[in-house]
Amino acid sequence: MKRIAALLILGASLPVAADEPSRFSFSGFGTVGAVRTSNDVLGFRSSVVQDTGPGRAFDTSVDSVIGVQGSAHLTGKSDMTLQVVSHKGPDDAFTPQVTWSFLRTQLLPELSVRAGRMRTPFFMFSDALHVNFITPWVRPPVEVYSLNPFSSVDGVDALYRTEAGPMDIEVQGVFGKSSLGIHGGTVKLRAIRTFNVAASGHGLTLHAGYTTANLDVHWGDQPSQNLLAALNATGFGAIADELNGTGAKASFTSAGFQYDRDHWLLIGEFARRDASHFISSAQGWYFTAGYRVGSVTPYVTYARQLETAPVTSSTVPIPALQTGLDLFNTSRRNAQRTEGIGVRWDFARNFALKGQFDLIRPGPDGLGIFVSPSAGYLTPSGPIHVLSLSVDVVF
Repeated sequence: MKRIAALLILGASLPVAADEPSRFSFSGFGTVGAVRTSNDVLGFRSSVVQDTGPGRAFDTSVDSVIGVQGSAHLTGKSDMTLQVVSHKGPDDAFTPQVTWSFLRTQLLPELSVRAGRMRTPFFMFSDALHVNFITPWVRPPVEVYSLNPFSSVDGVDALYRTEAGPMDIEVQGVFGKSSLGIHGGTVKLRAIRTFNVAASGHGLTLHAGYTTANLDVHWGDQPSQNLLAALNATGFGAIADELNGTGAKASFTSAGFQYDRDHWLLIGEFARRDASHFISSAQGWYFTAGYRVGSVTPYVTYARQLETAPVTSSTVPIPALQTGLDLFNTSRRNAQRTEGIGVRWDFARNFALKGQFDLIRPGPDGLGIFVSPSAGYLTPSGPIHVLSLSVDVVF
């Protein structure tokens, strides 16, 4: 399983005597990346929470990340884990974030329970989020992984592992809450309830998950505040409540597979986000095919994201306000499709050099996952080329 592989790759016990098992372990990971595009107006983002992105000049902030992790073995059945990660977030800040801080107890040989802060369980590679060494790409395809930018959940989970013939089976249940800072505002998930199931064996990994939660979104950017104030002032407060507030219902569905055996690497994943208010509903998918030749793995990827429902479908009889609503919907429409080629070279133990070239077509009717300082560029005129380079390491 991917979560097990991530822990095995990152695990590194502190030196101890040969006959004395270590109670402590320390490990880390990092990426130094550089990105440039063919467009100086639209900035490329690896996450929708990033407020700026590069144009034609190389930018090292988008994909660069550093993380450290420590674990302490408490008893025969319990341990604690702490992970801290720093990467580009809102307002271009690299503020270190605690992404793991949990106590785990092995109740039965097949059943463990964790309590505290854990990685969100929404995707196939969730447990390896930001550990780019584990995946072939410079970054996971944003058409899927931008659908749910939450990275940590505070709560409890239970993980049951067993075998079914040649396959290892994992069943996970999660309950908790999460919050996310955005430019001038906040997004919160409350009463998260997740059920995941995964299976692996003979080079094949399968994953499926379903999550429901209560959603709160407060847009704090000035254009949104101006629109909300105008709607409230003209008697359309009910529409303002559709754009900003508390009490929405949200669900998230994902399914994926990875085949990694002999020379072949095949990965595919689908995800869908549904929300009753405050944000758009959308779905995305990708497929990657790679062929390993020694330490070099070239690959191709096709990915797409589509909006299935806008933030609001309400209309108003005031042209200026209707224009504002249309811009609000369009600015939050991240639909795009990508055709990409790349190569990974494992040039040394625990080091990987990657290069990736993507042709991205934003829209229809939106910026895609790019960012622009001007509403006049909400409908890009053509495809955008993105060149990404990175070095990944685990230690």
